[in-house]
Amino acid sequence: MVPNRRHHLPLLCLVCVLLLGTAMPAGAAPPPRPLCDACGDSFESTADAHGVSVTVTQSNATVAVHTNGSATWVVHNRLSGSDGIARLRANESLRTAIADRAMWDTELLSANVSGDGVMTLRYREADFAEQSVGGTVRTGEFTEAHGYRNLDGLGADRLAVVAPDGMRVGQAIDGATVSADGQRMTLTELNDGRIVTFVPRETAIGPLLSLLAVGALLGPVMAVKALAFIMFPAAAFTLLVGAAAGGVTRLDWDFKRVRNSAGIVFAGFGALATALSLLGAMGVLRLGGTAAPLFGGGTALFVCGIALSQRRIRERTSYRTVVGGAVIGAVIALGATIAAAPMVVSDGSALPVSALLILGPAFVLLPAGYAVGHGNRRLAMKTAAVGFVLAMLPALPVLPVPFGLGVLFIPVATASAVAVVVAGLPIFLAGVSLGVPAAAR
Repeated sequence: MVPNRRHHLPLLCLVCVLLLGTAMPAGAAPPPRPLCDACGDSFESTADAHGVSVTVTQSNATVAVHTNGSATWVVHNRLSGSDGIARLRANESLRTAIADRAMWDTELLSANVSGDGVMTLRYREADFAEQSVGGTVRTGEFTEAHGYRNLDGLGADRLAVVAPDGMRVGQAIDGATVSADGQRMTLTELNDGRIVTFVPRETAIGPLLSLLAVGALLGPVMAVKALAFIMFPAAAFTLLVGAAAGGVTRLDWDFKRVRNSAGIVFAGFGALATALSLLGAMGVLRLGGTAAPLFGGGTALFVCGIALSQRRIRERTSYRTVVGGAVIGAVIALGATIAAAPMVVSDGSALPVSALLILGPAFVLLPAGYAVGHGNRRLAMKTAAVGFVLAMLPALPVLPVPFGLGVLFIPVATASAVAVVVAGLPIFLAGVSLGVPAAAR
């Protein structure tokens, strides 16, 4: 018994490490804090923790960004509470301790209180931004996805961001005001943050440089998401398509009759799916977020069915034309899904992911089946793998962050890929019938 326990111990340790690795990113996240820690309510809480009671009636901040990526913060807090103000003005060590604690991950330069109760704080933040492509400077401080904190609003009533010398704001925050010379960006709130870029003042390709700077930062994140959330479902999708191809080859079915009726089958399935989605919109069926993709997919299948019912179209099919038709069908499906979303679902927040998980891979089955019918099983597998990945790429920006509870998305996406192959067998078989050489029909 002892040897067995010794063999099980390393496995138990590995499982524990994996579980801890999954849970730690969520548990290790810092508490929510505003962008300007030393502003407004956050400053009040810090002062109160040091036994000083003051109220911030107005808070303005300016952050001047430098070319080397550092930044200088200047915060003006207008205070009320005569006793607290008097203590801060008279006690330099207390004032310094509160100011130093108020702003995290920065170096306190000075802290003063004026005669009219305005406390001025100056900080230096070494890693506020970083240099990027073409001499641009970018910062992720305004978004919790790429910054270092769990952001909770702006903190200040008004925040001005000054571009480095010789530069102007390239990509600003939505809703921010940018000065005419592009040197200053002013915010009064921070809801949906984003990466901010600064480009050389005289450049004529500022938007392109901003795009490249943001892309260079998001590229690794997108790659991690692709590996975490697409590869497993893509592998399951490809293996099932391979299994379906093997089954078709072994059964040696005669697809001549299926080929002639493929258009009718497509149109029939499309009409049925559209009818089900409309029943869901009327409350007869409870379809939730799948109602809109069902309507979009049904509409596209109906259009494809009408096209395939034409003999001249069936006789001129090739792998390339079938791929093109599948792309057109997927575009029609997604467009109809987006158009129908306001009518058939009450909350379309999860629409992009759910639609792309179903619609794109479903139409990949058509050219994959065509390759099987043409006797090229390897091409079918490649079509399934590449097509699934390409169909999922547009969903990457809205996929969950690939850590913590986001890992739960992997089995959901894998199960969806399996369901698409099973439910989409008619599409796959129609593609097989189109691909059967004329001599074999």
